[in-house]
Amino acid sequence: MEQIEWLKLDANEGRCLLSPSQLARILSPEVARRYPRSDLLERDLAVFYGLPGEQLIATAGADDAIERAFRTLAGTGSKVLTTVPGFVEFLDAAVRAKAEFIGVKKRPGTAVPVQEICDRIRRDKPSLVVIASPDNPDGKILGIEDFDLVSGTCRSEGAVFLLDLTYLDFADDPSILDRALKTPGVLITGSFSKSRGLAGFRAGWAMAGSEGANLIGRLREAGPPFSLSSPAIEAARIALAETDGARVAFVQRIKKERMELKEALGAAGAQTWPSQANFVSAFVADAQAFCLDLRGKGILIRRWPGNPDTEGLVRITCPGEERAFNRLMNALRRVEGAR
Repeated sequence: MEQIEWLKLDANEGRCLLSPSQLARILSPEVARRYPRSDLLERDLAVFYGLPGEQLIATAGADDAIERAFRTLAGTGSKVLTTVPGFVEFLDAAVRAKAEFIGVKKRPGTAVPVQEICDRIRRDKPSLVVIASPDNPDGKILGIEDFDLVSGTCRSEGAVFLLDLTYLDFADDPSILDRALKTPGVLITGSFSKSRGLAGFRAGWAMAGSEGANLIGRLREAGPPFSLSSPAIEAARIALAETDGARVAFVQRIKKERMELKEALGAAGAQTWPSQANFVSAFVADAQAFCLDLRGKGILIRRWPGNPDTEGLVRITCPGEERAFNRLMNALRRVEGAR
C-alpha cells in the first residue's frame, strides 16, 4: 500500500530552524537530571528585547501566558472581551477561568472593529481585553492609531489590554511592539512556535512596559515554577542566540509565499485579502469540497465547519520551503470547490 506523504498546512506551525547538531545539544544527561532553569531563558529574552528581567516571563508557549493572564486578571465572575472568530484558546481560557466571554464579531478579511470594541469596553466593563495582531484566522493587523484608541479606552475603564503578538515577526510593520511596551496597562504575549518553528517544545513569553512589571509578577504567581521543560528552555535559548539570520531569511520566504498564495487562491475563484501572518485565508464557494480535494492530494488545510461566521472560510499555512510550496501551488491549479 502506497504511503501518503502528508503536507500539513492546517496548524500554522513554522519550519524548525535548528540544525541536527543544534538539536543534539538540547538533551544531555546533565540537562535531563537538573530542574529547569527558566530564568536563563528570561535573561536571554531580556537581552534580545532590551528589557529589564522583571518585565518579562518565559512560559510554556503563548497559551500558557494567556492562561495565566485569564486566571489571575479575569477570574470567576469577571469579563473578557475579544473579537470572534479568533484564537480558540481565548474562549477556552475564559471557560477555565470561569469568566464571562464577550465576543465582538469581526468578519474575516475586514478591519478590526475598533469603535465597537471601545464602545463595548465602556458598556460591559471587562477586566481583560484581548486582541491578536496579526490576527488569526485572517492575518489582519491592529494599526498604531487603533492600538492607541483601544489601550486608552482600557486604561480609562480599568481593563488590562492583552496584546498577542505571536505572528508579529511576519508583519511588514512590527512597530506595535515598541508602542505597546511604552503603554501602561498592556500585557504582551508571544511564542517560539511560528517564526522559529519550535511548536513541539512549547516555549513562549509575556512582557510588559516599565509600568507593567506588576502584571508580570502576577503571571509568575499564577503558574507552577517549572512550566517549561529543560529541553524547551535549551531549544529556545539556542534559537535566540544562533538562528536569527535563519529566522530573518525564513520570514522573507514566508512573505514571498503568502503573496503568491493569495494570487493563486484569487485565480482559483476564492475571495482573498492581504495577510500579515504566516498563512493566507480566503472564502471559497464550498469549503468542504475544497479541503477534501486538497486532502486527496495529500495536503491538509484548516476550515471551520458548523460555524455560520466562518462559512466558506479556509486557511492555508505557508510552508516556508520551496518543494512543499511548489506542491501546494500545483495542487491549487487543479482544486475544486473554490468557485
